[in-house]
Amino acid sequence: MRLLHEVWIIVAPLVGLAAVIALAIDARRRRLARAAVDASAWPDLPRDTVAVEMPQLGEGITTATVIRIMKHVGEPVQVGDAAAEVSTDKVDTEIPATAAGTVAAVFVGEGDEVPVGYPLLAVRPSAVAEQQMKC
Repeated sequence: MRLLHEVWIIVAPLVGLAAVIALAIDARRRRLARAAVDASAWPDLPRDTVAVEMPQLGEGITTATVIRIMKHVGEPVQVGDAAAEVSTDKVDTEIPATAAGTVAAVFVGEGDEVPVGYPLLAVRPSAVAEQQMKC
């Protein structure tokens, strides 16, 4: 029994140290990934369009990976239509469109990691699209 106690006295701090090192490595990996995303240029929206942006999906979630784009350039879109499907370390979810009209641009592709607030699509609102068709 004494031998077990002596082994535990040696092993316990090593296990704790390994856990601290693993947490530090994971935190550094996340900081580097976030810095790479922040360094990328955000696209300019086409004139007379509204962005469908990557929303905040939960506390502490700063980025998500695009699984699938569900709306493409030229397709009509309504408010609430699924525009994209994204994945985080906590959840996979569909991102709803926040504007109705026609998709004017798609800024992301499958597998892209995007930060909260990044524009996924540009939508030309219905009134603007109708006005341009009359001209």
